[in-house]
Amino acid sequence: MPDILRFYLRQNRTIEAGELCEQYQKLEYLSHGLEILLHHVLDEEADTCPKPEDAVLPRVLSLLSSSKEYLDVVLQCTRKTEVRQWKTLFAYLPPATELFEESLQRGSLKTAGGYLIVLHTLEELESSTGQSVRVLSRAIEEGDWELCKELARFLAAMDETGEVLKDVMHMVNMGQRYEAGRDETRSRLEIPILKAGKGSIERANREREDVDETGSDLPSASDVSSVGSTASPYIGPTSP
Repeated sequence: MPDILRFYLRQNRTIEAGELCEQYQKLEYLSHGLEILLHHVLDEEADTCPKPEDAVLPRVLSLLSSSKEYLDVVLQCTRKTEVRQWKTLFAYLPPATELFEESLQRGSLKTAGGYLIVLHTLEELESSTGQSVRVLSRAIEEGDWELCKELARFLAAMDETGEVLKDVMHMVNMGQRYEAGRDETRSRLEIPILKAGKGSIERANREREDVDETGSDLPSASDVSSVGSTASPYIGPTSP
């Protein structure tokens, strides 16, 4: 199906592409097929840089925007794409902050959590804690403790001193419990023990490999550290 859709979109036959998606709307693998389509087109056009009128990528994203899996497909593709290609992708997308906000409005907390790494990488976080507090607060309200654990590991990976995580815990009214039972809370949220020094995040992540292999939407500690080492040449405002 991805190849057929790409054929239609290359010829600007958007109506036929939309009808084909509608035909397969109820199939479980549709979102995966759309992700493959987006990944292949992005991989190709990030290198070829076609003229705007010839680009297929905006047609793909227009097609995706009518799908209820739109936010998840974009997120999954982003996570599996080299950071150098993000500029090409987000040139045709709303700002990452808007995708984050839309995920929250839809109640898709794991998707919103996944967009945190995009915001972190593009340096579009309103603050180092603001969006994280909002997602964590909602996760606590809904009793999604697995997502709370993932958010805690993400925040710990962002700052080895633990200050960011500490600030977030206080802002969601968990500060007293965190200070009173630091070890117990750290254990419950499965927060990696991070020490100053080169490679500490990588060591912590190796201890959590069994968790990271579950395919979570939220980035692992190694995701954050590896993005930090490769993203700097491409960080900055985009033109979505």
